[in-house]
Amino acid sequence: MTPRPHDLLKLGTGIDAGAPAWAHTAVARTPWVVVRRATAPPGQVAVGVRGQTRSQRHATTIPIEAVGQIVTPESLSDVRLAGPCDRPALRALAAVRPHLDGTGLAWGPTGGVGFQLCTGSHSVTEDSDLDIVMRVSRLTPAVLQCFSRLHAELSSAPARIDCQLDTAAGAVSLTEIVSRATQLLLKGVDGPRLVAAEDLLR
Repeated sequence: MTPRPHDLLKLGTGIDAGAPAWAHTAVARTPWVVVRRATAPPGQVAVGVRGQTRSQRHATTIPIEAVGQIVTPESLSDVRLAGPCDRPALRALAAVRPHLDGTGLAWGPTGGVGFQLCTGSHSVTEDSDLDIVMRVSRLTPAVLQCFSRLHAELSSAPARIDCQLDTAAGAVSLTEIVSRATQLLLKGVDGPRLVAAEDLLR
């Protein structure tokens, strides 16, 4: 299985020696990293290390043979926390799960919520957003109509939701898609770029 952006990887080894001290501590405590949307040398995977604060993010690459386990966001869509779900982002996930399931599309939580569901670490704070990724093969008129309804349903959740649509060309925000803007910000392996909406929606 080839890792994709947002997948969580369990490491069998440490990270690069040049990483900041907090990153080594974070991996020693919770040996999981997240796949980044970036290019990497052959045999390597571009990943990010999460620290205890929002400012602690370290981008690096790891050898593919260092990966002991891959957990996809989709596999976390039905995971329930054993403990209390008193954070707004966790309550939001419970509230919007039926709406996301109702689309019939593959989806899953990413960011702090996905990390906590996967690893059990307490990465979700009172101010955390709920980050969601949805896998979309084609942005057809029927899918766009479905997204308009979904966006309205997500907007009433108890936490801010950042929903990214993962297409073959890259990732685009659900909010931008339903805004009917003529240009969209597309996140690809070479970084973000503006594309004509008609090119992405055709």
